[in-house]
Order: sequence, then structure tokens, then C-alpha cells
Amino acid sequence: MLDAATLDSLAAAFAALGRLHREAPDETALRGFRDLIEDWPLAALEPEGKDSAAGPSNAGPSNAGLPSAGLPNSGSSSAGPSNPGPSYPAPAGAAAVGEAGTADASTRTRWHGGTDAGRAATGAGMEQIRESARAGETPEEIRRDHDLLYGDTAAARVAPYESVHRGVDGLVFGEATLEVRAAYQALSLQAPKLNQEPDDHIGLEFDFMAQLTLQVIDALYGDDAARAEKLMTHGTDFLRDHLLAWAPQMLDLATQHAQTHFMKGVVLLSIGALDSYAELLDLPFERP
Repeated sequence: MLDAATLDSLAAAFAALGRLHREAPDETALRGFRDLIEDWPLAALEPEGKDSAAGPSNAGPSNAGLPSAGLPNSGSSSAGPSNPGPSYPAPAGAAAVGEAGTADASTRTRWHGGTDAGRAATGAGMEQIRESARAGETPEEIRRDHDLLYGDTAAARVAPYESVHRGVDGLVFGEATLEVRAAYQALSLQAPKLNQEPDDHIGLEFDFMAQLTLQVIDALYGDDAARAEKLMTHGTDFLRDHLLAWAPQMLDLATQHAQTHFMKGVVLLSIGALDSYAELLDLPFERP
């Protein structure tokens, strides 16, 4: 049986990571993310004295304040999503996040899944984010590292596009890009800069999993088990055929090339998140 609380935690993590892969945080977002890292939804440990079995609030799922990597509804007349700047809620699960973006500790939910290696990656990622704060890394330093890592303003040390890693020619807009686009369209979603930038950026693929998961939660709260199962099948196929087919290798390269603690933390948290979702769906997670 699908558990809304578990899915909620995964959605929150994938949404936040998707945004961070797409763009470096500004000062406000950086400070907020560091402050909230102890509430990372996929962390292995509960706060002292709290029941790890606590479920989400009864108000139902809410994605208010969840950061989006940029997959607007394909029926929207807008050329892309609004972009007020990165904003990160307390990543304790969307259903436990209130209007102010904070979570009541009594309703905090954390996912304890994943393999030992995945939990280790999550723990190491959290420690890198803490070390980033201790080292006083600035938004400018992180933005420069992000640019050099993903090639926003220079040749990419690690290409963030699936088609580059899986295509025969190593070029963007390959067959994988079109397959990913079709997967988005099945949920009435599309990349924000369609036909201008590749649809298969790792940040967009993470965000797709977040949005799909939120739709599953909506279906569960709406007592539509058939739709929830159909969506989970779509998510399973996407995770197996796309993210798990290339992201582990790409993220491994990123851990080697990232220069800041912050970006290393984002990469390690991403490895842990993929591991957690793969285990939930009983999919093999093959790390390099």
C-alpha cells in the first residue's frame, strides 16, 4: 500500500534538489536551506524525543512554497514558470509544511528508507551543507562553482543532460530528450524553455519526480487508488528508464568536480534521494 507520508517526504526532497541543480541559491535561499538541513526529509534520524512513526497532518497534501525546477503545466499560456528566486520551505514533507513554510515538530515526517549506502550519502550530504556554513561559503562562490560544474557560463565539467551521457554522439536534444519530453507531456507538464533548452536536465527530471509524486498524494487523498497506481507506474518507468540509467554516474562525476561544500552536499543528497526512491519501488540502484 502506498504511504502518503513517505511519498510526501520524497516529493519535498526531489523538489528542493531539482531547483538546486537548475540554479544556484541566492543569499536568502542559501541561508534558509542551511537552517533547515537538520529537517531534511530523508534523514535517517528523528529529532530527539519525537516519534519516527508520526504521520502528516490531516489537512491533506499541499505544495505551497515547494520550490520548482521549472515544469509548468503544458496548457499554460505562460512561456515558463514565474521565477521570484529560489525559495526553500522546511523540507519536512509537503503535507507538514504550513503557510509560513515551517513544520510543527509533532507532525514532522521523515523517510527512513534507502540502503545503507544511500543513507550514508544523505548523511554525508547533510554534513557538507553544515561545513559550507562553517566555512562561510558565499552565494557568489557557490554560483561560480555551479556555473563551472554544469557549464552555465563555461564548458561543463559535468554535463547535466541525460542525452549527453546516454546518446551515441554525446549531444543534447537526442533520443533521450524526446522520451523525457513525452513523459512530461503525459502529466500535462513541459520544460520551461521548450525547444530552446533540453528537457532532460537533471534538475528538471528531479522536479518531474516531485510533481508526479505530489499528484499521487492528491489521488490518495481523493480516494482514487486507480489513478494513484497509474501515476506510480509512470513514475517507476521514468525512474528506471531515465534517472537511474544515467544520474548515478553523472552525480559520481559531480562529487569529484564540485569545488564547494554546498554543491558537494547537493550532489550527495541527490544520490541519497535516488537511492530512497529506488528502494521504495524495488528498483536496482547501481552506483559506479
